[in-house]
Amino acid sequence: MNVNPREGSLAAGASSTTMLRRSNARLILDAIRRAPSGNTVTANELIGATSLTRATVLGVCDDLLRDGWIREQPALAATGKGRPARHFALDDNAGYVLGIDAGYSHVRSVVANLRGEVVGRGGAAFTADIDNADPAPRTAALKLAIDSALDDGGIAPSRVLTVCFGIPAPVSRHGTIPTGNPFWERMAVDQEAVLAGRPQCTSFIENDANLAALAERYNGTVDPDGSFLVLLAGERFGAGVIEDGHLLHGSLGGGGEMHYLDLVEGVGSPAAIAPLARAWAAEALAAGRATTLSKGRSQKNGPSAEAVFAAAEAGDAVAIEIVDRLAERLSRVISTLASLLNPETVVIGGAVAPSIARLAEQIEAKVATTSHFPPRVVASSLAGDIVLTGAVNAALARVSRDALDIELRRT
Repeated sequence: MNVNPREGSLAAGASSTTMLRRSNARLILDAIRRAPSGNTVTANELIGATSLTRATVLGVCDDLLRDGWIREQPALAATGKGRPARHFALDDNAGYVLGIDAGYSHVRSVVANLRGEVVGRGGAAFTADIDNADPAPRTAALKLAIDSALDDGGIAPSRVLTVCFGIPAPVSRHGTIPTGNPFWERMAVDQEAVLAGRPQCTSFIENDANLAALAERYNGTVDPDGSFLVLLAGERFGAGVIEDGHLLHGSLGGGGEMHYLDLVEGVGSPAAIAPLARAWAAEALAAGRATTLSKGRSQKNGPSAEAVFAAAEAGDAVAIEIVDRLAERLSRVISTLASLLNPETVVIGGAVAPSIARLAEQIEAKVATTSHFPPRVVASSLAGDIVLTGAVNAALARVSRDALDIELRRT
């Protein structure tokens, strides 16, 4: 795959006319992609969706046809005076993108077509050591995750247009990580090393909670043009913030970082649901309290958060107590966010989201007693795929932005 800028690219100082053509191509490609798979879009529909002139729409469509992004359905007979309408459709498989959830000790990956449909999945685990700055294990895991997703989907590496890596560290809108925090620096991805030896393609990094917010904006139940935040609640809390439909990064990418929770009474750290559920369950077991959670004692880190929620659902007293403590903690976290950011909705995301769906109303009621601006609280339906889904969304947005500079390959 080649993603080489053509002559006169933005990097070389494109003219305003070239920039406008690229912007128009992005609008039209996005409008065509929003049509259901297999459906065509007429020029009139594209004019209505983009507010561009007919000449502009048809000119850009001709460019996209020439470059292989879209297909044109053969002209149908006109039903009245004038020429028959032209019908366009996305070539879903003209290229692919990779979305990567590069966590602290695991990597998950998907490969998706231009409509965002996942065609292959992969992943890899590695031993994380907070005291070891060697990036080699993480790089190897990322390579394996990419290879396994491509193999699962039967996609040649040359067909991949761009790769988005979601990482648990702040990322500025310019794709940089703030310096001075060893953990953040170790969560960085050596993109050149990971993609070494592959056909040339673009890649970029983004904060995992920001990607979760994008996933909800495009695939969730919130108002995509509204104000909401996604509280990524796995190992450590992080928030992706959408304000009036726009993702907020902050000046250095620190928008939504949760280290301030060290100072919040009743919270005390950014540790999230999974580690606390494990720790509190282990404490109960060590104290010899009667609980069905003892069945999970063979697990390396004790019973999982999912096991705790399942036991609570089944009526286990210790598990119910732990879940109540988690709900109280979550309500305090959300109350601070509601006071600072005043979102319409807080979406709790991550692998634990399905387990806490029933708690959402309880948490919302608690928040209503402590916040002047209580938001709606819901659990994400995207579960453990939320970061991967956002990474695909972000990658497709990059592809649409750069479509006129990308040379598609069919092999």
